[in-house]
Amino acid sequence: DQTVSVATTDNDVAGFTITETSGSTSVAESGTTDTFAVVLDAQPASDVVLSITSGDTGEATVNGSTSSNNILTFTSGNWNTPQSFTVTGVDDNLVDGTITSTLTVAVVDALSEDSFDAVADQTVSATTIDNDTAGFTIVESGGSTSVAETGTTDTFTIVLTAQPASDVVITITSSDTGEATVNSPLTFTPANWNSAQTVTVTGVNDNIIDGTITSTITIAIDDANSDNTFDPVADQTVSATTTDNDTAGFTIVQTDGSTSVSEAGTTDTFTIALNAQPASDVVLSITSGDTGEATTTSTLTFTSANWNSAQTVTVTGVDDNIIDGTITSTITVAVIDAISDNDFDGVADQTVSATTTDNDTAGFTVTQTDGSTSVAETGSTDTFTIVLNAQPASDVVLTVTSSDTGEATVNSPLTFTAANWNTPQTVTVTGVNDNLVDGTITSTVTVAVNDGSSDNNFDPVADQTVSVATTDNDVAGFTIVESGGSTSVAETGTTDTFTIVLNAQPTSDVVLMMTSSDTGEATVTSTLTFTPVNWNSAQTVTVTGVDDNIIDGTVNSTITVAVVDASSDNDFDPVADQTVSTTTTDDDTAGYTIVQSGGSTAVAETGTTDTFTIVLTAQPA
Repeated sequence: DQTVSVATTDNDVAGFTITETSGSTSVAESGTTDTFAVVLDAQPASDVVLSITSGDTGEATVNGSTSSNNILTFTSGNWNTPQSFTVTGVDDNLVDGTITSTLTVAVVDALSEDSFDAVADQTVSATTIDNDTAGFTIVESGGSTSVAETGTTDTFTIVLTAQPASDVVITITSSDTGEATVNSPLTFTPANWNSAQTVTVTGVNDNIIDGTITSTITIAIDDANSDNTFDPVADQTVSATTTDNDTAGFTIVQTDGSTSVSEAGTTDTFTIALNAQPASDVVLSITSGDTGEATTTSTLTFTSANWNSAQTVTVTGVDDNIIDGTITSTITVAVIDAISDNDFDGVADQTVSATTTDNDTAGFTVTQTDGSTSVAETGSTDTFTIVLNAQPASDVVLTVTSSDTGEATVNSPLTFTAANWNTPQTVTVTGVNDNLVDGTITSTVTVAVNDGSSDNNFDPVADQTVSVATTDNDVAGFTIVESGGSTSVAETGTTDTFTIVLNAQPTSDVVLMMTSSDTGEATVTSTLTFTPVNWNSAQTVTVTGVDDNIIDGTVNSTITVAVVDASSDNDFDPVADQTVSTTTTDDDTAGYTIVQSGGSTAVAETGTTDTFTIVLTAQPA
């Protein structure tokens, strides 16, 4: 046999055709898919394996419909049946917009018929739509942000909503740093972008009474220092409330913890400062509950500048003359609403107890005229005055008593009232005539509080005394009064009298002795005794004429009256003797007297006798 070689020209070319669904391939980062189909252009003699690879698996992945290894296998049996590749979008967190990646379909030479080895790779452009948006998310702890002026804190967190390509710097600013402060800035990197960072809000003490204040915390992208894709991101805000810790009020601080003054006019102080800063002036009034005990500074004005500078209130003791012991009065500090910051209108009054020590002592003062008190028994007077040393709460009755009302008397009592306590009242001392020869006598006038009728504060007051000298007007002596103005007796034994009485009362007996200078003419009572009782009762001295038989006519004799010193009150010892002139009328006449015996005379011539007698009628010289 012979052979003939016939050359048949092949019109089939090894290759493959790609058909994109909808004419393009597009997916999204949310994981959406799209497909494209591949079919061989000619029947292979053996298997042809096509591989599919993504140029950016961070944007899109592909899977063949017949293999999990991103391959499609065509056989001589199915070579003309299209097989699909599925393209899946990949979420990459980056804000990178729509990204186009290249999907490459290539013959796997080692696994494919050799005639397909030379087939060129083909590509499909796959667009991945970005689902990442530049921004940030704020989460407030507890759902809100609240702090207090005491310095408490609250937090919120910030995290980016997408991964930046470069750093993102976020600034946090407080609209009122006088109420709340924040930490700033925060920097997010491509590595930590999804780790929440904390913003701490701290309350600020502002001393102002402003209630709860809401400030705004603004969170903004620092464009100059951040990934440009974040530049358009809008600012976000957080409302932060700051609770006020300032309460309208004022604080009083007493020096040494108390306030005490005395009626001598001493002072004590306390200070006042506001507890919070007012928006306008605050005026405090300071009033004393008893201005008769203590006075105070009247007002203090605090401004928004000096509100926390303590101002001093001076309390001054007031002398009231009343014996009232230690008195506690109340000092009231109050806000004057009409001229003060309204926030302080509701502030309650405060009080300070101020004790005023009494400087008034119960007592009285005695003032003697010319420094002493002296009267006479003639009834003359002298005075001294009495005045209370302090004002009583009720009447004070003073009794004035003389220790010897036979020498001096006083007016009593004296009554002092709360109205006339400081007006001196006069005690008049009057001399008393006592008839005693007692010289100048000193008696004591005692001034005493009548406890039962007087203010009890004066009950313990000691008595006071005044020495009173009473000058004596009585002189030791005696007075003789002759009956008829003279004393005359006769030798016939007639009598005449005169009386004697003492001129002053003796303290003991006074004995007077009467002696006649001529007991042959006249005799007298020998002694008279005067006692302190009968001293002013006249006693009678009897003068009796004595018959002396001598023709001597009328004879004058002297009756001497003398104090018997040894038996008499010594005050009468110096008393001079007194005399009374006494005349004695003579009853003798020159002559003789005849007495006949038997009354007659008869004799007889017988020589009888009879007799008569003759005697002189008076004694001849």
